[in-house]
Amino acid sequence: MKILIFFTAVILLAGCNNQSKLQGQQIEPRPTGLVKLLEDDTGGMYADMRNISSYQGNTHLRRFSLINNYIDARRVQTDPPVYIASSTVINVVNCDTKMRAQFERIYFSRYWGDGDVIAKRSSVGQWEVFPAESLIGIVASAACSIDATHLKSELPRDTRPSLLGEFN
Repeated sequence: MKILIFFTAVILLAGCNNQSKLQGQQIEPRPTGLVKLLEDDTGGMYADMRNISSYQGNTHLRRFSLINNYIDARRVQTDPPVYIASSTVINVVNCDTKMRAQFERIYFSRYWGDGDVIAKRSSVGQWEVFPAESLIGIVASAACSIDATHLKSELPRDTRPSLLGEFN
């Protein structure tokens, strides 16, 4: 009888351990079109080159997203458990003045800016100069080198409701 109780306890504990692994999901391979900018043991930042567009019809402005993955998905709510595994932020660069602004960060339940929308942070973009030799400068140079006739259509604003709301 003691052996049966022992094995039942081991199986239950293994099940609990498995559940933890599901919530702290494995990172799938990087999707095609994402360029690694930074990566370390806490996560990574990637430029999404799949949807480079003009911004609000201005062909001197380029819009693209940066994706941040968090290796250990961060728990932001306990009951029920809610985790943030990644976020995206819209970047707009001015190809003439070499300035950029960031807009709307969205936090997701899965890696690579996928899954449920957990929270949104709408920010008014503030233009700032970036060094041409910086990682953003290199991405901006690549984005600005695309002929305006080959740009994709600008993606619409993400209107999905977020689980935890919107904050500034």
